[in-house]
Amino acid sequence: MILADTTTFPVSDIALFRRHALRWAAQFQTVCLLDSCDYQLDRYASVEWILAVDALDFCADRTDSFDALKKFTADINDKVFGFLTYELKDQTERLSSANQDGMHWPLMYFFKPRYIIECRSGKVTINRNYPEAFDLYERIMVTDHGPRTTDNALSSSVVHRPLSLSPRTSKEKYLANVSRIKDQIVAGDFYEMNYCCEFYAEQTEIDPLRVFETLNATARAPFSSFFRLGDKYMLCASPERFLKKQGVQIISQPIKGTTRKGATPKEDRQLKDALLHSIKERAENVMIVDLVRNDLAHTAETGTVKVEELFGIYEFATVHQMISTITATVGEDVHPVDIIRHAFPMGSMTGAPKVEVMKNIEAYEDQRRGLYSGSVGYFTPGGDCDLNVVIRSIFYDAASHYLSIQVGGAITYDADPHAEYEEMLLKAKGLLAALDATIA
Repeated sequence: MILADTTTFPVSDIALFRRHALRWAAQFQTVCLLDSCDYQLDRYASVEWILAVDALDFCADRTDSFDALKKFTADINDKVFGFLTYELKDQTERLSSANQDGMHWPLMYFFKPRYIIECRSGKVTINRNYPEAFDLYERIMVTDHGPRTTDNALSSSVVHRPLSLSPRTSKEKYLANVSRIKDQIVAGDFYEMNYCCEFYAEQTEIDPLRVFETLNATARAPFSSFFRLGDKYMLCASPERFLKKQGVQIISQPIKGTTRKGATPKEDRQLKDALLHSIKERAENVMIVDLVRNDLAHTAETGTVKVEELFGIYEFATVHQMISTITATVGEDVHPVDIIRHAFPMGSMTGAPKVEVMKNIEAYEDQRRGLYSGSVGYFTPGGDCDLNVVIRSIFYDAASHYLSIQVGGAITYDADPHAEYEEMLLKAKGLLAALDATIA
């Protein structure tokens, strides 16, 4: 979408411009980058690379967060960017959490940016008129590529050293919990539960921007995002879309099913074929598809909810994933926040039935999820939106020097506890590599 009073111009080296622009933006207290990493298999892609910088106005923690967000988007009448945390579940259902929280994200945060810089097809669009846009471009391109200063919370004194992350949940406890979850599934308490664990480090320092650049270059994920809010950072390499609204069409694309990449093309084909025909992975996927269909039906026009693709196998830079696509049609007067309210948190990160498994998630997990399992994205003044699922992410608080990653997976009745633990470590592999970290 081209906003009023914008300037668009070609750039000879778009990759260089993007690097400079993000480093320039990192000096501000509020930054949101959405990066598709030029992924070619997303037929619903609407953003190639867009950077929102500096908050002119914002909407944050409220006891009525969804209603407040609806009002904020209406009052601003411009593109807004931000996030919803998993903890908003407490405002959609009678739930709560007393688990450990090392990051303390606000429940939600959306902002109207001072600057919106978008790259598409080798051209840059800046929300400024002709002379201002080129002045900003020149300032961006002279940005130093070195470490940031301490007042930008990216310290030049950061010395690279290998990190060791501690598990908040021991392997032994994880294996025992998976067995207990399976017992509850057999007893009929629920059908599937997404069980996650945290790995963390205290009193540690990283350069969030450099870590994100490393992660992003390796993962090349279509819903990648860099978010800074004061001292808090999210470095996200997500392959998953939560929900998109485009006109009267809504799209959700849950992921359930993961396998590693092969060392050779032949092994790669074998692994993808095994994933496609895995009874366990297909069972996990179809349960969440049914849940998402039900979530979308709350706001969709009757009879329009359709499974456009079931068990699609998609290749990414580091893994293969099983993705299904569910679409629906809504009335022109249906607000995107209402659609999200009825679908949040996303089924791929909870399980089925949703409310029952969310209660059990709080009992089994040792940490609050916070922004993990939440969503980052944008709303347009025309009533459209596109939001990801916050997975494959690193969280860092530069003030408390706390660093965290969370990973997990769906547990079903036929889950093997040891195999689930190994799959969890596979999902963490790229994050650990970007941090040059190991698990203690």
